Amino acid sequence: MKRRLGVNKLLAMSRSIPLVVVSVCLAAAGARADQIAPRDIWPQATAAIDTGDVDTATKKANELTDLGKSYGIKTFPLYAESAAALSRQAEKRGNKAVADWGSRTADQLDPKSPAVAFSKAEQASDQKNWGKAVPTVLRGYTDTIAKYRSRLLGRADFLIVIVVALALTAIIFAIALFVRYGRSMAHDFREILSARMHGGSVTVLAVALLFLPLFLWLGPMWLLFYWLIIFFGYAGVVERVLIIVLSLIVAGAPIVLDLTAHWIAGVDGPVVISAIASEEQSYYPQALRRLQEVANIVPDNPTLHLLLGNLNLQEGNDPQAAFHYRRSLELRDSAGAHVNLGNLNFFQNDLASAITEYQRAEQLDPHLAIAFYNHSIASGEFYKFDEQAQRLDQAKRIDRTYIEHVIANPPFQKVVVYRPPVSEAWEVSANIARRGVARALFGNYSFFDAVASAQNPITLGGLLTVVLAPLIFLKRRRAGFAGSCIKCGRTFCPRCKSARESTTYCTQCIHIYLKRDGVSVATKREKLEEVGQHQSGMQRRNRLLATVLPGSAQLLEGRTVAGFLGLFIFLFAICLAVMVGHLAPVLSPGELAKMMVRVLAVAIAVIIWFLMTVPIYRRRVVV
Repeated sequence: MKRRLGVNKLLAMSRSIPLVVVSVCLAAAGARADQIAPRDIWPQATAAIDTGDVDTATKKANELTDLGKSYGIKTFPLYAESAAALSRQAEKRGNKAVADWGSRTADQLDPKSPAVAFSKAEQASDQKNWGKAVPTVLRGYTDTIAKYRSRLLGRADFLIVIVVALALTAIIFAIALFVRYGRSMAHDFREILSARMHGGSVTVLAVALLFLPLFLWLGPMWLLFYWLIIFFGYAGVVERVLIIVLSLIVAGAPIVLDLTAHWIAGVDGPVVISAIASEEQSYYPQALRRLQEVANIVPDNPTLHLLLGNLNLQEGNDPQAAFHYRRSLELRDSAGAHVNLGNLNFFQNDLASAITEYQRAEQLDPHLAIAFYNHSIASGEFYKFDEQAQRLDQAKRIDRTYIEHVIANPPFQKVVVYRPPVSEAWEVSANIARRGVARALFGNYSFFDAVASAQNPITLGGLLTVVLAPLIFLKRRRAGFAGSCIKCGRTFCPRCKSARESTTYCTQCIHIYLKRDGVSVATKREKLEEVGQHQSGMQRRNRLLATVLPGSAQLLEGRTVAGFLGLFIFLFAICLAVMVGHLAPVLSPGELAKMMVRVLAVAIAVIIWFLMTVPIYRRRVVV
């Protein structure tokens, strides 16, 4: 009798096991569905800290991070910046408890935020704690590389400064060519014009031809291109190479500036910021609403629905996420959407449906490693260990580095969510901008078109310089180019003196310095005075230019490489010191980070000034 009762008890228990499992699964699913969105928790934490209730605020901050883990969120950048700002304000009011909470919570919500690091540095500088402020700023600099948005804005700022410095260097280089070879070119213009006209007007026209673009109302930039073209034949080999390179750089400058403007304007657009939130697993409270507005205007883009699904996952809204994933599949049958649908089934403990979705993803994209990895996880939950091992090996064969990283740092949800790359989001944003509808409604959509950007006068002038400078040089090479005496500065051409004589001295200087033949004492004295005046004038000119623009004197002396490098580095440092803080907001908030950049830039400029200018002052006139 007892044995029969025991058997009946076991049968009853065996029947109840499935019910228990189902109830547990449903409870888990219900618990996920009942959880509130992260946007609802942070206001509770700030409200508690405003009343001085640090314990409740800490509890809510911990609840926020725990909820984020369950939703696949790693960081809360905006909330972290808010906590850091709150900490600084509390420190100024002398409320140490709130200040400590804000600092601790900021690190908890986003430990790699450059904005948090710069805010803490400002807070330390307010306390004159430079031992903490400086390392914190340096940490902020390194954190800018870790975040896509700050990294992109930093790259844009850097390119803008480089383009401006190169443009200024090209302008000064063109002016240096004019100073070096302007008299020789004017001599050739006189020879060309004298074959057709006579009188004093020849000299006037020859000088006027040096400034021909201004008389044609083409503007200063065209004058610089004109100088690069006409002085190409007089320049040395290194100078010719630099003319071509700088012309190409100047031609590309408007295109690069247009691209950086596109980056700065587009990185905060709803599509790109949603992709960044998905890629970096960061929570942006307004991202979902902004992207939904775009999807209402452009309802037929599968990537938008895939991003909307991921953002709804971050909000804990699984049904809405599933809706958008299915809508994405209706528009385009993609492996990523199948992976994420499988993940939703996995969260609901519907392992069979999850595996079916993963298998479909594997068929659509055999190179998607996370599809095989998630399949292995689901197979393990099904106790199919052989299949789990096979799928895991396949995932490692596709992308061993990434899969081993996931294994070493497994996600809280066990499976990996497919996240569209940010580059795809840029393409989607550009396509939306080309339609024009979203731009008309929101006004913040831009796209980059290299061909359209290249249609500007500066790019055209640079390309014409690259083509015309060598062509004119080849055409005039047979007739020869005028030169100038290195002693007295007089110009001469092949018509003025024999080709057998030196090409660096005029006829008088050849007799005085090279042949040393019978030249009268009075003539020699007069020539030496002329040489002395010319050399002294060149020295004063070089010292003046070296004082203002280090490296320009070297350009005038023919030391092209040293002069160009010194001038560019000096101008880059000056532009960096002037423009930091006035471009994209990379080093915000606070002034300490910007001031450190300015101090470093000024230090570099001073060092370059001493290296390039002091040797010019030490030189003496040799007659």
